Amino acid sequence: MAAHFWRLRSMQHWPDDVRRIAGGRLARDFVDSRLHMAEGETLVEALDIDGLEAHRADWRDLARRAIEPNPFMEPDFALTAMFHLPESQRPIVAVAWQSAGDEPRARMVGVWGFEQGRFGAFGGVARSWKYKHSALGTPLIDRLAAARSVDAILAWLRERRLGQSALILRDLARGGAAAELIADRCAAHGLVSTGLNEHERAALQPPVGDQARRVRGAQSRKHEREIARLGRRLAEVGEVGYGSASDPTDVRHASEWFLALEQAGWKGRRRTAFLSDAGDAAFLRVALRQLARAGKCRIDWIAVDGRPIAMAIVLRSGERAYYWKTAYDERYARYSPGVQLTRALAERQLADAAVQVTDSCAIANHPMIDRLWPDRQAMFDLVIGVDPARSRSFPGAVRRERLARAMRAAVKSAAAAALGRHTG
Repeated sequence: MAAHFWRLRSMQHWPDDVRRIAGGRLARDFVDSRLHMAEGETLVEALDIDGLEAHRADWRDLARRAIEPNPFMEPDFALTAMFHLPESQRPIVAVAWQSAGDEPRARMVGVWGFEQGRFGAFGGVARSWKYKHSALGTPLIDRLAAARSVDAILAWLRERRLGQSALILRDLARGGAAAELIADRCAAHGLVSTGLNEHERAALQPPVGDQARRVRGAQSRKHEREIARLGRRLAEVGEVGYGSASDPTDVRHASEWFLALEQAGWKGRRRTAFLSDAGDAAFLRVALRQLARAGKCRIDWIAVDGRPIAMAIVLRSGERAYYWKTAYDERYARYSPGVQLTRALAERQLADAAVQVTDSCAIANHPMIDRLWPDRQAMFDLVIGVDPARSRSFPGAVRRERLARAMRAAVKSAAAAALGRHTG
């Protein structure tokens, strides 16, 4: 049994073609041999893309039970992204299962993603996986077995020597249930942790009691009057209307409008629009269709004479919504169509009693939405030491990470300044 188990664990280091052939048989033999597996015991395994697809329904069920929602880690988004990534860029996905009776995979209780190429690196810093178009990195953790699920993942990481010096869990909601639980379980196991990249981004919450906060105008009546004036001027150009798509067929058509609108703007010129990359465009089309079928996607727009001039993609998971992507027609920039649409979208979100908060998914200090949406969502990266035996190397790893981030920020700032001088 011990030798058999060791072979199963060592499969992580086998070539992909060998692992695909042997993985299913060894896993089945190992599980079938554990006839006396304790009730409620937790099993963790790394699944490839085919294994994840086979358990898509379990993954969706887990998302409904998660202690903290994250649509970007649900299968309709994350698994679709993986299918459209080169194999070398696909993450290592650790899945935690809770047993029941003789069934070791009775219920999926955790899904975590990690970047490839981090196993066994001496003194290395590992990172959680977050697709480039996602705005949140929270792993999915079953609220019915939360502590057990996190403990199992931490043990699995330590056993596989992932992040010997540190593991960085990126883009978590500070104060969120998932980040709090992970930090608590680390402390319980003697694992050190700290935060990096602490910042806030705009969010929208329903007003409470008599403390109603205005969404329109946000910070000044002057700004509010200016937005209203631009709205009247836009109405002079043509007939202004608002539309929304949530039916899968309607979302499919609206997504093509969105792709074209984004490509025609500054993202198209910088080659960061979805249509600038065939894989990105295919991902968006498939993901939105699947999310719409699950009732988790909506596309809103403002149109002039029936033609969209600003569009927004809103995702939904549990009691939270996510203002994920937006694009506008730059020919109408003088009328601030993005602002007009954001105001209308905010009113709709506040009118939906089932939505507790709408996350802007924006960068910190965003020049537009920070003025319109009064609430803030605190974000950060949680850095943990996976192996207590290597806790001495943790401070050095954190210092190196801070320095590397500062250097990248300086390079990015210098490049932006140079671009500004060049275009000015």
